Amino acid sequence: MLQTLVLHSARLAHSAVVTPVARSPTRTWRCFSSTIHRQQTYLVWAPDYTDDGALARRMAVREKHFVTANKLIKQGILKVAGGLITPETQDAAPADRKFVGSALLYEAESLEAVRKLVEQDLYWTENVWDKDKLVILPILMATTLQERAGITHPTAED
Repeated sequence: MLQTLVLHSARLAHSAVVTPVARSPTRTWRCFSSTIHRQQTYLVWAPDYTDDGALARRMAVREKHFVTANKLIKQGILKVAGGLITPETQDAAPADRKFVGSALLYEAESLEAVRKLVEQDLYWTENVWDKDKLVILPILMATTLQERAGITHPTAED
């Protein structure tokens, strides 16, 4: 009996043909595969446009942006994300903070896959992020991501 399985883990997506091997008392599987897709971690630096309307555009779509981001977090694709603010506004009231961009960590098969996710984001399509200054780089993690990572801005859809 041959079966095709798709195995997913935090770092590896694997499509394989497997065959059961008779062993008692549990079943063992032999795996024969021609494709292995490793998930890589990518750092995205998405600076905001600096025109007078940039902050208003960010705030107008912020809640919908969180809905999409939260879905990617639940899927294990978006690992870390946040808005970057100027140092002089870090202690200011939320309404008085000056955003300068976003930093994100994605796990995906390729840089192109991350670019596609970024280009589907509302901050991209609504001209919050400066398309000419976007940076996507593979990152070799020196530490692991903390288990407490998750949604910090729940929406009505969460």
